[in-house]
Amino acid sequence: MKMLVMIFLLMISQNIAAQQLPILSTTSQFNREQRFNHQENGNYARDTHNERDQYVGLWEYNQNGILFLLKIEKMNRVINKIEAPGFETIYNYFDLLILRYRLVKDNIVVFDNLNENDVDPIANYATKLGSYSFASGRIWDRTRNVRGSHTITRLNTNPAKIIFNLERFDYTKVNDSSFYQDGQPLFSIPQNGIEMVKID
Repeated sequence: MKMLVMIFLLMISQNIAAQQLPILSTTSQFNREQRFNHQENGNYARDTHNERDQYVGLWEYNQNGILFLLKIEKMNRVINKIEAPGFETIYNYFDLLILRYRLVKDNIVVFDNLNENDVDPIANYATKLGSYSFASGRIWDRTRNVRGSHTITRLNTNPAKIIFNLERFDYTKVNDSSFYQDGQPLFSIPQNGIEMVKID
């Protein structure tokens, strides 16, 4: 599972572009047997079973002076394109979940891109593959400038809830290592599997 996620992350992180290239094949993100075919050149990995719908909405965590709002939306046919001089362009498409967030600590807004129109799927995304009980992807903690892996698990509750789990040991520091020697936690986004309730 980790290997599949790492391959997917590598592919997505290479280059996402708006240029449209032809779809040469189609696979289902729901079909576990097709998961290794998702990265094939020209393939479109589709959410054929509407698995992303269960995550769409505005989710809230509000505890201990921390307000964390997570907006999850669907984005179809996001292109992942890898270009290198002297080599054939490799590309594929995925149906993704796009994440935006607002973080408020002690009534001070730390970061807020909830209503921005400019979406960067490489920075904050998740995908639901096969029969896994969770969606997984990457999120960019903009205040600490760290990109981390996460999972989102939908709970069978009323009201609707999710567990958002920002992984403790799978991250990429964007700044020079000296930036992080300030005695602050690595992430400003809450960690340790926080429970969030759907508010919209």
